[in-house]
Amino acid sequence: MSRLRIETPDQAQLTVERLYKDLERHIIASPPGLCPVDLQLSFLKVCHAQTCGKCVPCRVGLAQLQNLMEDVLAGKADMHTLDLIESTAQNVANSADCAIGFEAAKMVLAGLEGFREDYINHIKKGKCSVNVHHSIPCVALCPAQVDIPGYIALVGAGRYADAVKLIRKDNPFPTACGLICEHPCEARCRRSMIDAPINIRGLKRMAVDNAPSNTVPLPEKQPATNKRIAIIGGGPSGMSAAYYLELMGHHAVVFEEKSKLGGMLRYGIPAYRFPRERLQEDLDAILSTGVEVHRNTRIGNEEGDIPFEKLREEFDAVY
Repeated sequence: MSRLRIETPDQAQLTVERLYKDLERHIIASPPGLCPVDLQLSFLKVCHAQTCGKCVPCRVGLAQLQNLMEDVLAGKADMHTLDLIESTAQNVANSADCAIGFEAAKMVLAGLEGFREDYINHIKKGKCSVNVHHSIPCVALCPAQVDIPGYIALVGAGRYADAVKLIRKDNPFPTACGLICEHPCEARCRRSMIDAPINIRGLKRMAVDNAPSNTVPLPEKQPATNKRIAIIGGGPSGMSAAYYLELMGHHAVVFEEKSKLGGMLRYGIPAYRFPRERLQEDLDAILSTGVEVHRNTRIGNEEGDIPFEKLREEFDAVY
């Protein structure tokens, strides 16, 4: 009879698995804007470290690809180097005995095709074409580019009104985003390197719940420019434009075809997800800047109450 054997991983294997998990968390939390050539070289080194070293394409070929890509990053390459990288990667892909060599070479070929301008920029100008000033990952993924670390620190200090004021610098709908935002920022939260992303949207809601948007003082308006801007539609986009135009000193006039403002925030999201009184908090704050609103007013040349031509004649700009 065969004996039952229970294989338990040794300390080295456990350490390697932990390193894999750490690497996975670092990749997840990596910010947009990294140099694609440098990132690709890092992946290539990981693949090379995984090879068994028994076949020449993996053992030698991947090492040569690393050397060639390091020359590109160091400014030692020329345009012929790109051809050499491509032919070497193609040979490795065609002759590797396992998936590691094949996939690593395919990755290099895909990068050459997708990031060719970046390779050329390194060769001709000695620097990456991607912005070298890497933005904070959560801020980079926020559609409004809100200063997320800033308002998190203010919430942590209990300065809720200041947190709302900071959010409103880039987003005039802090209450709406505190309740219904899709929080793409959390996908790249650097806390992921340790355990899991923090609840960024929840912290924003904490700020607006403890300091309602309509109680936070507004920024000081710039001197009036005597410019009048017509804004068609009182939804999130139109009201955001109106808010910032008023702060810049221009007079914003909103034309909304329905009886209430809010657009899809009001008519597209159910009230149990976003109570209308909470929406009104954001709208009241925006209106308090001096925005002029005409409800039940349709704009259009055929069925509208006001034709487009009239707006263009009477206003300095139309949004």
